[in-house]
Amino acid sequence: MDNVNQSSEMNDSYEYIYDGLIVQCHLEKYDHISGICFIAICCFSFLGNGLLVYALARYEDLKRVTMLFLLYLAVFDLLFTMTLPFWAVDHLIEWIFGDFMCKVLTGAYFVGLYGSLMLLTAMTVDCFFFIVVRSQWFTWRRRLYCAKAAFVGSALISFGASMKEVLNSTVETEHSVRLCRSLSSDDDHVGYYTQFAMLFVLPLVIISLCYGKILHTIMSSSGRRRYKTVLVVFLIILAFVVCWGPYHVVLIVKPQKPIANCRLDQIFIACRILAYFHCCVNPLLFLIRARSRKILSTLLCCKPQHRSTEPSDRSSDPSYFNNHQRASIAIPQNVTELKSI
Repeated sequence: MDNVNQSSEMNDSYEYIYDGLIVQCHLEKYDHISGICFIAICCFSFLGNGLLVYALARYEDLKRVTMLFLLYLAVFDLLFTMTLPFWAVDHLIEWIFGDFMCKVLTGAYFVGLYGSLMLLTAMTVDCFFFIVVRSQWFTWRRRLYCAKAAFVGSALISFGASMKEVLNSTVETEHSVRLCRSLSSDDDHVGYYTQFAMLFVLPLVIISLCYGKILHTIMSSSGRRRYKTVLVVFLIILAFVVCWGPYHVVLIVKPQKPIANCRLDQIFIACRILAYFHCCVNPLLFLIRARSRKILSTLLCCKPQHRSTEPSDRSSDPSYFNNHQRASIAIPQNVTELKSI
């Protein structure tokens, strides 16, 4: 699978050789642009996600399941962001960090990427059960346990999925430049497509089906209210698809091209920058909530503020309603329960 270390294909000038024909693509300036963009994305992401983690831990009630999911998502984004300065150096100069760090950072890259998507899938499934299914078994406490299990499971599955890339990653010298790259073969393409289908396409299918039912349930309710938190989750998922979708499409198209295509390489570079920018988006989407904007104002102005006193999931969990309420209410109807999502 092609990974972040595409600099092996993007030296100051690199060659494709087909039947004695040499075609050169001069992408030196694009390589430098990528490195500079990685540094800028890293700075914005560390600032945004750092503030998000602090705000969630300091001011929000982490017994609210969605707040806990957002905290875990920020952790995955920070893990992914941690690798960007190293890839920036790789593009601007060369790989100077050794073979061991090449493997470690490749693993961190994939854990952050796949972990985020699996956690988004878990968030969507949680919303689906809370809003649509509303099972008596799915209590607040069980929701909390499931959220923690989803975080651990996402990390473990992502780590396992990244092992092949980690083992194949090595430092090679091309045109007197050291590069961290993942060695690939024809068989690797089959493995990549399988991994792509299981860890990208399948979660997006699950997300689409669940959110379709969630939106249908909300819109078909006579007493429907605006779910700000559900909207935030939906926009976070949409942002992931918009940012990472083009990147994966180009990765699939590139191996199908039998000849050098400089335009496609330039498109790939642009899609990769867009994909990496995703780690800066979630903190911005979190500001849709009025309370989040108030917290940001508090942080910027250094004003004291107590942790959220809004009712937690315990007070509004479906399991605390009586049977008559559960039978007569298709989705949460009161403001207290809306806030518990």
